[in-house]
Formats: sequence, C-alpha cells, structure tokens
Amino acid sequence: MTNRAIFLDRDGVLNDLVYYPSHDEWESPRVPSDVHLMPGVADAIRTAAQLGYLIFVVSNQPSAAKGKVTRDDLDAVHAELLRQLGDVPITAFFYCYHRAEDACECRKPSPHFVLEAAKAYDLDLSRSWFAGDQDGDIGCGRRAGTRTALLQYARSKPKRGAERADQSFDDLAHFVRWLAQQDPSYVRETPH
Repeated sequence: MTNRAIFLDRDGVLNDLVYYPSHDEWESPRVPSDVHLMPGVADAIRTAAQLGYLIFVVSNQPSAAKGKVTRDDLDAVHAELLRQLGDVPITAFFYCYHRAEDACECRKPSPHFVLEAAKAYDLDLSRSWFAGDQDGDIGCGRRAGTRTALLQYARSKPKRGAERADQSFDDLAHFVRWLAQQDPSYVRETPH
C-alpha cells in the first residue's frame, strides 16, 4: 500500500447544512440553490493534494430514501457541488443512499467505502485521515484504520460527542493547514 488519502464527509465539511422547517432540522441540501461551499474548502483540498493525499468524499445521503427528495434532486445537488468546487482534485465520491434502518453495508459509520477505496487505489489507511463533523465520520475512520479529525461545525454539534477523534479543528482549512505544518517537505507556493 503506497498512497495516502484524506476521506471527507460532505455536508458540514464541504458545504453548509440547510435548515428545513418541514422537518425542523439542519440537513443536507435538497436542491442545487441550497448548495453553499464552506469558506476555504477548494483551496484546502488543493493544498492537501499538493501534500500528496488522494481526496475522497464519503457521505450518507438518505433524503430520497426518506421520501424528502428524489434521486434526481440528489444528483442535481451533487452536480452543483462539483460546479462550485471547480477543478479541485477529488479522486472519487462515495454516497450511501440508504436509511439507518435499511441495515446496509455502506452507511457510515461502516468503513465499507473507505475499505473499497483502499483496495481500488492502493491506499495505506494507517497513513490516511478521515475528517468529518459527526460521530459517524469519526467512527467510520476508526473502523477503517485511518487517523481521524473532527471538524467543529456548529450545526452538527448534536451529532457528536460519543466518538473521540485523534485531532480536532475548526474546519477543513485549519485541518489542512495543520497537516502542511507537519510535513517538512511542503513548500507553500508564493503568488507571483
């Protein structure tokens, strides 16, 4: 296993959660116009790639299974996310579309997608990270054998506290900045 990776949750890490009065909770975007990138996300991903990490997104997306949206809606949200991210080097996205009660093998905290990526991309999981804003993300990383970084997204606070991460940061930009500081070979590109 030669490559190292950073696995990222999507909602609350790459983009903001959205408040939907219909269910009185903060959730993943249901329509493209609700997709809003978090500050510094695209630059953070580019920097992580420059540090030699392959980037993967692993996200539970049960809204269609719950009858809140259609799969076409979820596909449109994904397309808008890609549009806003632009040319950032994300190797692959892994989405679980099931509900918790479906008892599938791919829903986080199951490490299913992380282990799949490790096989497909020759990843050394002990040198890799899972960064997310909820217990399910940290649990997934732990079960897969990665190091874990909790991103302290305020709207996700009710969904964390049971899992202990290896490191904790305000957001993705702070996490990647810390990774760069740990890597003596990384030289920040200076603008001309």
